[in-house]
Amino acid sequence: MTAGGDTTQTSDSTRPRAVSVAPARGVRLAVAAVFVVALLSSVFLLAGLAAYAWYRRALADCVEWGNTYRLMDEHVAALSGQATALSDRASRTEGVDRESLDKLDAVATQASAQRRQAAASVQTVGDVPSACRAKQSPLALRSHVDAYRDAARTLKPWVRRLHRAKHPVAVRVLAHDGQTLEETAGRIRAVLPGVRELARDTAASHDTRASRALRVAIDDAQRAVDDPNTPYGTLADTEQQLFARADAAVRARNAEHGIDCAHMACVALTFDDGPRDGSSRRIVASLRQAGDRATFFAVGGAVNDATRPVIQDDTRYGMPVGSHTMSHTDLPAIMQSGTEHQEFDEASARITQASGRPVTLLRPPHGAADEASRQYLADRLGMGLALYDVDSYDWAEGATARSIQWKVTAQARPGSIILMHDIHDHTAAALPHILDALHAKGYRTVTIEELTGQYPRPGYVYYSRDNIIPW
Repeated sequence: MTAGGDTTQTSDSTRPRAVSVAPARGVRLAVAAVFVVALLSSVFLLAGLAAYAWYRRALADCVEWGNTYRLMDEHVAALSGQATALSDRASRTEGVDRESLDKLDAVATQASAQRRQAAASVQTVGDVPSACRAKQSPLALRSHVDAYRDAARTLKPWVRRLHRAKHPVAVRVLAHDGQTLEETAGRIRAVLPGVRELARDTAASHDTRASRALRVAIDDAQRAVDDPNTPYGTLADTEQQLFARADAAVRARNAEHGIDCAHMACVALTFDDGPRDGSSRRIVASLRQAGDRATFFAVGGAVNDATRPVIQDDTRYGMPVGSHTMSHTDLPAIMQSGTEHQEFDEASARITQASGRPVTLLRPPHGAADEASRQYLADRLGMGLALYDVDSYDWAEGATARSIQWKVTAQARPGSIILMHDIHDHTAAALPHILDALHAKGYRTVTIEELTGQYPRPGYVYYSRDNIIPW
């Protein structure tokens, strides 16, 4: 205060306080602006990741359901043709129930009509390569998915209906048909080694009832195929019972390990094209460290003295090893060239010798399969086909560990079968991060058999737990 009593003048000591108010407010505004920008960036990032995941999922679904429809259409056509041929033969056989024959004719006619209806519904969509090409609108992809999926689901029930309509007629007409008996008995013989291995796995199970029932079913099946006088109906019933008991054993084994993929989020990791000494070992080491398991599909031609120990390690650590053919050739091309024995039989034998366990599943190279290859693998080797609904694209040019991780985590959903390759170093580098991301989302990684809760069926095609094409 001055001598004249003027109280409006501020002392020097109070001036800095008044000046500091503006910078403080500016700092707060700047911080708020940064926060808003960060928040908006996060929102846009999350929206972008969600859009990317939706697109990748739509692309994968289009390929999966397009090929599912094609395989289903081929199979319903084959079954309808078999039903017609059986009906013609039955009409010349005495003692065939007329009601059963009329039902068979009606179901075959209806199945053919359903095929035409399904074909008409996807006619505007076109074939899979053009309908499911990349870099198109996700909305267009989704419309194609819907068309393919609806067509496939329209046909799926007719596989069972045709089998049910054929059975009573076939039991009568084909009771002692040499070719039919040999095909059915041969399929059972091919399956028995794998089922016996399952019985050994579950021998110490707490569910002794399931284990005991499986051993009884194995003995019954062996007696049936050893007796040349066993009629077709008995062989068919024995085969069905064998699979029912094997399924019960698989479920019992799952329960022992705390696995119930019907009520928990499971995915099956799969690795193709190995074995390779370096990258394959790194992948198995990552899986073991995380307490996870996967299914491997070996190329028969890659199994040699140097890589055989890799397959033996897979088996030792509970990782099933299936076949990826002898030379990584597409299945339709194998059938057309007549090299089935080398590509399928010899590859399976080589992998079995290396792993010490029967091969029950084959992964078709490039996802290519057809009716003829399914028939051969079912009847000659008792094998199912393992496909996938998630492609990691680790095989693509320019793939990196980060791109693989993004694609897998964007597409994976409960029940998925995920395709990767254990010959790539970037896949081995990506795997620990993929496992961490899947675990963070609550997924448990399992084998294909654990995922489906079913012993692999001859000729069946497994895309995911929720999309299994029957034979």
